[in-house]
Amino acid sequence: MNKYLFLFIIFLGIYYFGSFSKISLPIVLGLAYTSLRKFSWVCLLIPVGYLLVYKVILLTEKGKEFHTFKEYKGGLNYYALPWMNNNIGILEFTIDKKQASEPIDWMTISAIEYIKLLKSKGYTEE
Repeated sequence: MNKYLFLFIIFLGIYYFGSFSKISLPIVLGLAYTSLRKFSWVCLLIPVGYLLVYKVILLTEKGKEFHTFKEYKGGLNYYALPWMNNNIGILEFTIDKKQASEPIDWMTISAIEYIKLLKSKGYTEE
């Protein structure tokens, strides 16, 4: 609801600006679109930015420590890269009986309860 109200207020502001100036609303929106179109190619660099940040973090000693500490989750890949390839979920982690380097008992207990619930409904561990 807040999102729509926020957009409505912005639209009213643009409409107000367009109605009291000599520039009409379509012209104002058209100018904004053409100036935005000039820089639209920058969107292609977003994945490069993620990879650059990932590589820079791995160059630091703290980054390497963090990567090894969170290796059970996928390491720094899990936290720095948004595409999340081959990241393990808590159900797979619990079924495979893996060990974490930090206390996550509350999460594995919940996962075990959920797995029991799914088994009672006829699902298998696969």
